[in-house]
Amino acid sequence: MHYLDHHPGAWFLLEQDGVLYLDARYSYSAVIDDSALIRLDEGESEAYRRGGHDYLSGLARRIHNSAPYAQTSRFYGRDLYRGPGGTRYREAVAVAIADHTWAAEQRRRDRPIG
Repeated sequence: MHYLDHHPGAWFLLEQDGVLYLDARYSYSAVIDDSALIRLDEGESEAYRRGGHDYLSGLARRIHNSAPYAQTSRFYGRDLYRGPGGTRYREAVAVAIADHTWAAEQRRRDRPIG
């Protein structure tokens, strides 16, 4: 799995063997802060090719607004982190985005407070 693109604090786009995956951040109050890993279907992949970064930002927003932690969300069942290989997917994504999360952490650390 390897990194393709991201929007800071919202999503990462990854690819493996020609398949696109979106790691979309979601939160609910102070209780839930996590992400869902969604394998883009054919229609979503085509929409990404046409709409690029903006399309993915909209999709990530729809995922967040759907409350993907709830079984009533249409994204709940598609969240690969919930499946039997969830731990393996989390590890693969973490490795793929490590350079980008490290760089963001360095920028935060270098920013003066106040």
